Amino acid sequence: MLTELEKALNNMIAVYHKYSLAKGNHHAVYKDDLKRLLTNECPQYTKKKDADTWFKQLDVNEDGAINFQEFLVLMIKVSLRAHEESHKH
Repeated sequence: MLTELEKALNNMIAVYHKYSLAKGNHHAVYKDDLKRLLTNECPQYTKKKDADTWFKQLDVNEDGAINFQEFLVLMIKVSLRAHEESHKH
């Protein structure tokens, strides 16, 4: 049986693949798909920047796509924001 953290990790991977597979590539989320991901999956924590700004910051290797490692940077930033918000309630 999976732990809560293992379930969360699997869910994060599933979300990445939901948007990477939109164009048939397991390893790349493109700009328009990143915009949908930000809007649909984490709007409360990413609304201070637009999708273009996020894309420029995340696409470190400048290949025109967000690979899984680059996606993890987004997850870290979103997690930090969510953690901050959790202490306000």
